[in-house]
Amino acid sequence: MKRKQSKRFCSLVLSLIMMLALAPAALAARFTDVPETFWCYEDVEFAVRNGLVSGTSATTYSPDKNLTYAEAIKLAACMHKKAAEGTTDGFTSGSPWYQPYVDYAKANKIITKDYVWTAPATRAGYMEIFANAIPSTGLKDSKLALTAMNRVDDNTIPDVSGTHPQAEAIYKLYRAGILQGSDAAHNCSPDSYIKRGAVAAILTRMMDPA
Repeated sequence: MKRKQSKRFCSLVLSLIMMLALAPAALAARFTDVPETFWCYEDVEFAVRNGLVSGTSATTYSPDKNLTYAEAIKLAACMHKKAAEGTTDGFTSGSPWYQPYVDYAKANKIITKDYVWTAPATRAGYMEIFANAIPSTGLKDSKLALTAMNRVDDNTIPDVSGTHPQAEAIYKLYRAGILQGSDAAHNCSPDSYIKRGAVAAILTRMMDPA
């Protein structure tokens, strides 16, 4: 009798191990446009699992679609709440859908102005938002703080001078190691648009201390 119970217990343990091993893949695999071989698969999986981002439908993530300012402010609000409270729960539905995130972002000094929310976000625009998405104090994990880890002197990013409107935010993210530029010369390409796949990678760098 004991031998049968032991075999049954071992069988249950093995089943549980297999389920846990398959769980992460199953989560991101629901997006048909982000297969396991896709360059940002692990980043999308991390961002979805942590409640930072969602798909454009039940089965698609749209990694090559331009990020809108509305989507950017949602991500920033979720990052801030996750870093400060350990959860992204608590946002209510609004009209338009992004209004609760805008209100949260303003209340927590992530932004001080409005953007054209339905327009695609430029790289400089999302950097301006994301640079304030992690609070400087009161973090659940101090390793999330965007402290400088690289030396990037003023006026050394080729296409971002110190007088650029978003220079402070851009240099902050470069110095924190979140961004390294869009080419070998470390250009920022501030006026180009940012795609959802690239954003998932940035979210991972900002929210995963490893």
